[in-house]
Parts: sequence; C-alpha cells; structure tokens
Amino acid sequence: MPRDHLWPAHPHPFPDELLSSWIVRIAHANAIKLQTLSWQLFGNERSPWNRDIDRSAPPWLLRTLCTHTGCNYWDAFHATLVTYRGRLYPRRRTSGRLSWVLPIKGHGMRRTASSLQFCPACLAGDPIPYFRKTWRLALYTYCPEHQCALYDECPTCHSPVTPHRGDFGRELADARPMHACATCGADLREVPCHPETFPTESLQAFSGAMLRSIMPAANTAHRFDLGFFRVLHHLCGMICSKSNNGLLLRHLATTLGHAEVPLLPEGRIGIEDLRRDTRHLVLMCGLWLVEDLEQRLTEAWKDKAIRYNLMLKGFQRPPRWYGDIVQSLSNWRSIRR
Repeated sequence: MPRDHLWPAHPHPFPDELLSSWIVRIAHANAIKLQTLSWQLFGNERSPWNRDIDRSAPPWLLRTLCTHTGCNYWDAFHATLVTYRGRLYPRRRTSGRLSWVLPIKGHGMRRTASSLQFCPACLAGDPIPYFRKTWRLALYTYCPEHQCALYDECPTCHSPVTPHRGDFGRELADARPMHACATCGADLREVPCHPETFPTESLQAFSGAMLRSIMPAANTAHRFDLGFFRVLHHLCGMICSKSNNGLLLRHLATTLGHAEVPLLPEGRIGIEDLRRDTRHLVLMCGLWLVEDLEQRLTEAWKDKAIRYNLMLKGFQRPPRWYGDIVQSLSNWRSIRR
C-alpha cells in the first residue's frame, strides 16, 4: 500500500463495528466534515448516504476506503451486513425486506425509521464510542453483555439514532460526537440502563445463547443455523400476522404471563417493522415456541390460536424438521379428540 495514499489519520474498524460508524470515525479523526469527505471521495452523484450503506456497500466504496486507511479489504467487508448471508438470510438482496435486518426509511441522509439501536452501557464503556453491527438486527432487543434493554431512538427527543448527521448543518467545531444525539445533542452514554425481563430463566438462557452465536467471536452455529433462524422468522411472522386476528399473539402472551397485549401496526408488517418493546415480546413468544416446538405448536393449534394453513403459508422450502411437525397437524379432525 503506497503510504502517500494514506490519510493523516486512518483508523481501522473495531470488532463488530458498522461500516457507517467506521466512516464517521474516519471523518472525525481527520477533522473533516462527513459530507465533505463523501463528496471528495465519491462525488455527489454517488453519495453513500443515499442508500443503506451498511447493507449494500458496493465494492468500489470499500476499495476506496481501504486505499486511504491501509485496511484489508475483507476487514472492511466484514463491517457490512452482508456477512450475515447464509446465517440469518439465504441470499443477498439490495432492496426490499431482508430477514432480521432493521430497515432504513427516509430520503437522502434523513431517517424516519428506528433502524439503529444502541446500548448505553456499551457506549459508556468504549474508549472510543462506536455502533455495532448487531444493533441493526431485529433479533437484538437487549444487550447480552449488560442484560439491559436496547434503545431504538433518542429517549430525550424520540428521534431516530443517526450518528452520520452529527455535523450536518453545523460548523465542524460544533459537530456532535458519535455518542451524542444528532438532533438534540443528548449524551447517549448517560441514558439510564433498564434491566430486561424474561418470562422464564430457561428462555433467558436460550435467548442469550442464540445472540452469542451471532457475535463475531462465535466459531460455529451449533443448533442456531440458517434453518433455525428461518423457522423463527416464520413463526414471528405468524405471530404478527393479521390473518388470524392476533389470536396467536394473545394466546402466547397470555401463556407467558403478559396481562396486556400490544396493538400491532396497521398493514402488512414483519418482525423488522416493530418497535423494540413489541419486538421483544414477539421474539420471546417465537423463541418459547421453538424451545419445544412440536408440543407448544400443537397446543396452540388445539386451542384454535393458529390455523394449519398459516403454518406453511409463504414459507418456501422449509427445513424438514419443521415440515414434519406441521404435517402431523394436517388432520383437523384430530383436534376433536
């Protein structure tokens, strides 16, 4: 790597750091506004902030960053959400819904969806605060390290978390740091940590093991392979479905001891479209089903909380173990016995 191509400051990605977080740190380290850096590198017509850069970063963008930071290409590649292909979703998609990835909604650099979460304890413990890849996943509703609930918005002004807008419309000297809300300036490191609650201790252990299997340090998928996450995603979709009038959600929430069942948003939704609190409940319900799938799915079917025709609806090439369980419920007459 020719040294004359390197920027004065060329930080490398931290473990599990998002690509967008890394680019913001690069701009801050070189005392240049993020938008200016983007214009100089890519031109206004190819601004990376007009897309979900963490999900669909083109190779030319990664190569350009590597040229100026001395970073290995694959280290930069592993800062993108593409690395979850084959673990959380079967194939890469540059548009539309992507399983377990929180969607970015908005126009240009503006965001209207709560697509980025954060753990205040993690940010407070970082020598240099940064945002993790796992905080873009719908599977993560709490921090498995600190056992506290994640935030999906600034609790002060209720704006989406947008660290890339820290210097937007401001002089460089007035730019807000990574750990501050870009809208109101609140310090996200000082947000109160709320311990997460779980219906059972076994479900807490099961959920924690699942989340740890996704982390970069995990070397093997064990039982948490692509088939597992596809089935869990389908179950969460059934729980969110309006086709059965919320019967399955009410059945599971009541079984797990929830007195109040939240109202789901209107329209066709998925687990990725839910806010953190509702998403946590839906995930706990789905994980509780998977924990003893045959027995608990059969009980829900017998209680008429779910119809047989929804168990495979829209599920292309399901894992055989799931298909066998559903097939055993195909005889509706057995419900009377």
